[in-house]
Amino acid sequence: MNGLRLEKVSAGYGETVVLEGVSLDLPPGRMLAVLGRNGVGKTTLLATIMGHTRLRSGTIGFAGREISALPAYRRARLGIGFVPQEREIFPSLTVEQNLMVAERPGPWTLARVYDFFPSLAERRRNHGNQLSGGEQQMLAIGRALMSNPTLLLMDEPLEGLAPVIVDALLRRLDRLKREDNLALLLVEQHAGLALGLAPEAIILDRGQVVFAGASRELLDDPARLTSLMGVSARHAH
Repeated sequence: MNGLRLEKVSAGYGETVVLEGVSLDLPPGRMLAVLGRNGVGKTTLLATIMGHTRLRSGTIGFAGREISALPAYRRARLGIGFVPQEREIFPSLTVEQNLMVAERPGPWTLARVYDFFPSLAERRRNHGNQLSGGEQQMLAIGRALMSNPTLLLMDEPLEGLAPVIVDALLRRLDRLKREDNLALLLVEQHAGLALGLAPEAIILDRGQVVFAGASRELLDDPARLTSLMGVSARHAH
């Protein structure tokens, strides 16, 4: 399997277990939405894939190999890109410098990122702290693409953005899904937007998967979506 596979993964920080028995499959060219209320383990799931948590049990496979024991930097080199919720761009570097920091050989070049996000091209000489929230988010995504990943993890990329910017970003993410053979894992609070974009979804509650299936199932049954987003894992079937 060239994409991402988690099998019965339990992980957390120190003695605290946050994820329990999480399994998922994400082949290349597919997009998976990860939904759930705040504090249910969504960000921990991304951190675990990247190698920043303590893996208690289970296995993580990526790009045809087992990566459970690999340090984070080795996982990144294998092709895992990350767009953090805080964006974490360098405020004192220009847009172009922020992008070039992450550059690795592959189809995503500076020119291609500028073509993908024209507003970044217009702001290439501006510093990170001179950008709007939407521009910072585009820069965070552009920087991740410059590392030429085969798997892109995004932690709430639409959070706190104006609706017009959200629409623009959704169109770009849809393009990524269609044009590149990228595997995309999207953690998002806005369930409706995420389900409209990603054909498949999982819902986490208390660190466990309480739904895994087609997004359409949830879009067609809003009451079920509401109950799954609020239900306690031990009552879920």
